[in-house]
Amino acid sequence: MKKFFRHTFVLIWTISVIVLLSSKPVLSLSSSKGDYIVGPGDILQIQVWDNDDLNRTIELSQQGSFTFPFVGKVKAANLTVFQIEKLLTRRLSDGYLVAPQVNITVSEYQNQKVFLFGEIKRPGSFILKRRSHLMELISEAGGFTEQRGSACVIVRPEARTHRTKPISIHDAKKSEIIEINIDKLISGAADTPAFYIQPGDSIYIGESEKIYVTGEVRLPGKLNWKKGLTVREAVSLAGGGTARASVNRIRIIRNKNGVEKMIKPKLNDPVLPNDIIKVPESFF
Repeated sequence: MKKFFRHTFVLIWTISVIVLLSSKPVLSLSSSKGDYIVGPGDILQIQVWDNDDLNRTIELSQQGSFTFPFVGKVKAANLTVFQIEKLLTRRLSDGYLVAPQVNITVSEYQNQKVFLFGEIKRPGSFILKRRSHLMELISEAGGFTEQRGSACVIVRPEARTHRTKPISIHDAKKSEIIEINIDKLISGAADTPAFYIQPGDSIYIGESEKIYVTGEVRLPGKLNWKKGLTVREAVSLAGGGTARASVNRIRIIRNKNGVEKMIKPKLNDPVLPNDIIKVPESFF
């Protein structure tokens, strides 16, 4: 089963990255611009009022630093925009300018990105401006599609150099993979640090597992599986039995360890992913 999920998520990743690279949708989790924590690759526009010769557009180095006139090297990584404004104001006031007013805006966000793929209405890249819960990010992306399953995989890269682009599950180390049950996440049954996203996270929301209802039902075909779904409910979702249906003679074909077995279920028995429910025709 895990191998199935891995192949599914690799396919999701491939399709989603193509979309991401072609359209580049970048959304941000709302916050005041001063709260954003800068890092390598971010581009800042620095304006010192009434001192146009000091205005600069700078890109933070891979070490998260930049240089500025009269100030020298500034270690900006892990500081907020507001903190950098205060730092420059204080240093420029130290014998260089009288009551300087420094304003900083982020023109390009590169450091605090996360990537959301799969069964989401608006997949793409997002900017973190503060500590955010996974459900908050999903809400920002428009919520789940109707096809979402219970499996969510987060790839959390160890290397900082990988934090500006998504990483597939196939390319990730085992130590970088976090598996989350979305149903438990929604119900609030569990809350762990893993539910709070971090810069560089690549998040994959899996498609729902399926069951199949065939035979004497009004809408035969494929249905989304959910935990606790019964035979009776599955037949109902398939439009119910036809006038010729023999509901009491329903059979399930279930694959277990690569071997297909025929099961005679009760109507209140739960169905499992990939079950094939066969509703036969009545003899009379």
